[in-house]
Amino acid sequence: MTSLENSPYLGWPGRPHLTLGNQLSLGLFWFPNNVMWTGLLLIVLPERVLSLVGAHAATGVLSWASFLGTLVAILVTPVFGLISDHFRSRLGRRRPLMVWGTLLSLAFLLAIAYAPSVPLFVVGLVGVQFFNNVAQSAYQGLIPDLVPPAQRGEASGYMALYNQAGVIVGGILGAFFSAATFVWSTMALLLLALGATLGLVREPDSRPLAPAPLWAQLRNLFRLGPGYRNFWIVFWTRFMVLIGLYVLEQYLLYYLQFVLGIRSPETDVFLILMVLSVTALVASLGAGYLSDRIGDRRRLVMFSGVLQGICALLFVFTHSLTTVYIAAAVFGLGYGAYQSTDWALVVDVLPGRTAARDMGIWSISTNGPQMTGLLFGWLLSVLVIPHLGVSLGYRALFALTAVFFIVGSLLVWRVRKTA
Repeated sequence: MTSLENSPYLGWPGRPHLTLGNQLSLGLFWFPNNVMWTGLLLIVLPERVLSLVGAHAATGVLSWASFLGTLVAILVTPVFGLISDHFRSRLGRRRPLMVWGTLLSLAFLLAIAYAPSVPLFVVGLVGVQFFNNVAQSAYQGLIPDLVPPAQRGEASGYMALYNQAGVIVGGILGAFFSAATFVWSTMALLLLALGATLGLVREPDSRPLAPAPLWAQLRNLFRLGPGYRNFWIVFWTRFMVLIGLYVLEQYLLYYLQFVLGIRSPETDVFLILMVLSVTALVASLGAGYLSDRIGDRRRLVMFSGVLQGICALLFVFTHSLTTVYIAAAVFGLGYGAYQSTDWALVVDVLPGRTAARDMGIWSISTNGPQMTGLLFGWLLSVLVIPHLGVSLGYRALFALTAVFFIVGSLLVWRVRKTA
């Protein structure tokens, strides 16, 4: 086993090879977090803002509040990831911060559900983003810490499986229950998963770790050396692919309404996302396991990303809602495979020492594309639609997403070293 200072892999105490139970307990905390963010972003936040400010101001308030929350998440994850890397306790480096971050986020979740004014609502949203990402920044370090390199694809597959199950459950809870019921249900799931992680996951005691210059490293948080070349390639691969994904998600409703002419597309949006999530769930575990057997994860990352790009092109040329459902189902297969193998690949190329900090920086490749997708939507409304019209404008936007999917996926072939 490699030493604590020289490798992201520390090992699960007494488990050189993880069992199915180990894998399931390690990935469980992803589930309630995806339940929470799916329901909040797609349904609960828009509905709460609408009830507070009315239809005319809702879009503006939701946009700047969401932007502020995303900015907080981008800043928090690498900082507290680095703090987690240097945390000393008998329970290890990760789980103590998971406890504090999760417990403190619960009060702000209640503020989202019950806030009587916009300022309190924004405080709730920013507080959830801050403290939930404290917990997530530490949690992201567990797979690099505890999973042997030969089982990383399998672990990432379970992570993707929990993610997609969380999307499905979060969508259902958000769509069919009140904001208060959604929040209380989510809080219960978070506490149950946190308890299971504390009781079932084992970390090495981090107290023997030699003192490290934490504050000096915080001042140089984003200064990564030449050993991070492959990390940055995988980072930008994911950034480009997720721009495509978030543009499709954010503007799917408008595409159905303005391009296909569906008068009330809300139900179809929900069903399309559920179809995509189910097929992604099916693909995620198998692809992660397959990537461990193949060895070269780049092939699966590239294939799955290109598959998503081809499906995005179907949106550009079709006039049929049935084709959209078929494309969504195939897209989900590509997305599930991409999600599981891409995560394993980035863990493979980590140089070591500061896994949670590195995965915190890596999370910017998830949050950043959300902001970039909103920028593309604004550019579409200002520069494209006035000249091409709404229908052709959205077809052009979806054609651009196909380019991001395909180019981003091909970029991964420049990675030269994997574990």
